[in-house]
Amino acid sequence: MSNRRLSVGVFCLALAVAGCKRQSASEHITRGAEYASHGQYSEAIIEYRNAVQIDSNSGQARLKLGDAYVQVKDGNAAAREYIRAADLLPNSAEAQVKAGQLLLLAQSYEDARTRADKALAIEPANVNAQILRGNALAGLKDLGGAIAEYEEAISRDPARSELYANLGAIQFVKGEKDQAETTFKKAVDTAPKSIDARLALANFYWASGRAADSEQTLRAALEIDPKSVEANRALGVFLMSSGRQAEAEPNFKAIAQNLDSVGAQLTLAQYYAVVRRPDDARKVLQEASNRKDGFAPATVRLAALDAAEGNRAEALRKLGEVLERQPKDTSALLLKTSVLRADRKRSEALTTITQVMANDPGVPSAHLIAGQIYAEMDRTEEAQAQFEQVLKLDRRPVLAALELARLNLNRGVMDKALTYVQQAISLQPQSVVAHDLLARVYIRRGELDKAKAEIAAIQKAFPNAPAGHNLAAVLAIASRQPQAAKASFEKALALKADDMEALNGVLSLDAGAGKAKDAVARVDAALARQAPTVELLTLAARTRAIAGDLDGAEKLLRQAIEQDPDRLQGYALLGQLYARQNRIPDAIDRFQEIVKRNPRSVAAFTMIGVLQEMQGKAPDAEQTYKQILTIDPRAGVASNNLAYLYVSTDRNLDQALTLAQTAKEQLPDEPHVSDTIGWIYVKKKMVSSAIPHLETSVSKTPDDPVAHYHLGIAYMQSGDFDKAKKALARALSLRKDFEGAAEARKALSDIGA
Repeated sequence: MSNRRLSVGVFCLALAVAGCKRQSASEHITRGAEYASHGQYSEAIIEYRNAVQIDSNSGQARLKLGDAYVQVKDGNAAAREYIRAADLLPNSAEAQVKAGQLLLLAQSYEDARTRADKALAIEPANVNAQILRGNALAGLKDLGGAIAEYEEAISRDPARSELYANLGAIQFVKGEKDQAETTFKKAVDTAPKSIDARLALANFYWASGRAADSEQTLRAALEIDPKSVEANRALGVFLMSSGRQAEAEPNFKAIAQNLDSVGAQLTLAQYYAVVRRPDDARKVLQEASNRKDGFAPATVRLAALDAAEGNRAEALRKLGEVLERQPKDTSALLLKTSVLRADRKRSEALTTITQVMANDPGVPSAHLIAGQIYAEMDRTEEAQAQFEQVLKLDRRPVLAALELARLNLNRGVMDKALTYVQQAISLQPQSVVAHDLLARVYIRRGELDKAKAEIAAIQKAFPNAPAGHNLAAVLAIASRQPQAAKASFEKALALKADDMEALNGVLSLDAGAGKAKDAVARVDAALARQAPTVELLTLAARTRAIAGDLDGAEKLLRQAIEQDPDRLQGYALLGQLYARQNRIPDAIDRFQEIVKRNPRSVAAFTMIGVLQEMQGKAPDAEQTYKQILTIDPRAGVASNNLAYLYVSTDRNLDQALTLAQTAKEQLPDEPHVSDTIGWIYVKKKMVSSAIPHLETSVSKTPDDPVAHYHLGIAYMQSGDFDKAKKALARALSLRKDFEGAAEARKALSDIGA
């Protein structure tokens, strides 16, 4: 072997002596630049890497190599080379900025700021360095510093419209909406033909709840370039988010036509799938599957359509074709696993998902699915190991499962709630929240023995937590044992004096038993003992109202509204209180006095609108709510109430839905908002979308006849007449003359009740 090495060395030496010249690093850099100038970045990368092999300390070679990696979208490699280049070229502002930009993308904000500082030390007037520093400061939550950097950058280069757009975004995040709007408009003024500038302004309007302005701006962008992929995509997404799915088709079709890529075709197909036009989706996917790079992703989506329609055999056949060509295709393997599970072919499904994990151990969903399959097969230890691996890779699935369980519990969809909570427990067996939810699901399902066992386990595992005692009380109420329920709530309060569920439970039981004075004394003690929260103030107000202390109830409710003006319950209760006292004109006068002192008081204006509605002056209330939205476009209560006024008169249903969705963003747990959204969907004949929202509303406000009436009409539209009869009858039993009572009676008559 040594002789072979010697002979090779001698051979190379002989070639060198004969004039075989080795290229220098600079020559490779020159050739790389030539390739890059013609868009041949893969070839350029080879040349630059050759240069680095010859001279590993060539900062220019590494800088150029980083540029080429950016062009081929290899961010990790680009960052590596840029950082090395910046270290080798300490006096190059360009190198420092490029390194910092990649660090910024990696969310290494402190390191990015350091690179920006180095660049500015070299070139104090370098605008790109200032932009980098501003973005790094924004990432570090120093919004004031970020704004200062951008303002200075703009003073140096006022013609760059993107600087205004970025500054506007930071101002918006900081809460400076008026300044942000001015800045976004300045970006458009600076570059009137810029699509990006108008899209940034449209996004601002959308984020501010100004849907009409957002749409107008998006359409203005398309007037500049009707073929713009970015503008068409933005308008399409806007329309989809606004519940105007049918109007979005031209935009997604334009993307597919103008971009002419598989990705664009898949987006169009997804649109058709969402709007339930599977035949159109298939047509687009078939075309995409005929492209060289489109066969696998398009065929997988075709298989998904088959599976969704119950044609699992055809789905598996298509997936087999994909995997024959590309055995490691993750999307195909995941879908195949899902189809096999649906067919209860768990061993085959496990084999398939194991292949995904072998190909890439870092896919959390693969471990989650594997754990679920193991659990279905009663292989508990293996299931737990997979779920624990999911948590190591991504802790979000547990939180998502808990949220989904809570959501379905509130909606009354007990089967789904049970599935999600069991999934969460399989991921975190010791989670108090998960077991609490499981017990509540059992109670709602009427499986009281199972609930009792679950509650006993919680109390044993966590004897010093009020959760177990609250659950025992809820179980006792379901078992019609009020005394036992009160005793359990008392135990919870002994452990945590400010536990709202327990306090609410005791007060409700006392009031229901005719012990209103005892309830008032207890809630007063709670108010004296702790800082008053909105929940406690509202609870205290309700308790005093039941006891006949209307003045005390009013004071507490106004305090609650002042503390959190976006909560609907306080306004509703105060409105009921005033109606009970027949003091509506005086109440309006007092709130108008507040408005005179503070013309931007959203809370006061909102109360005026509520009271105007109670007077039957809907047009006045509508104008009041519109005025509120000029002050705060995202005011939750005003958005909801204006939406309800629209839907009550069958007007502006698309705008009403947008307003209600804004309210939902601000007040995600408010049942009246759910009722508004559901009722809008009923009016739009989208009953499948309506029912979940209305069921949520009824579950949270079981004594509201209007909520039951709306749900009954939705059930009737869906053809579920038994549920419709029950809901409508419940509405009329709660109150004979509620808004919509006549319609409820007619509906009952129409369905033969």
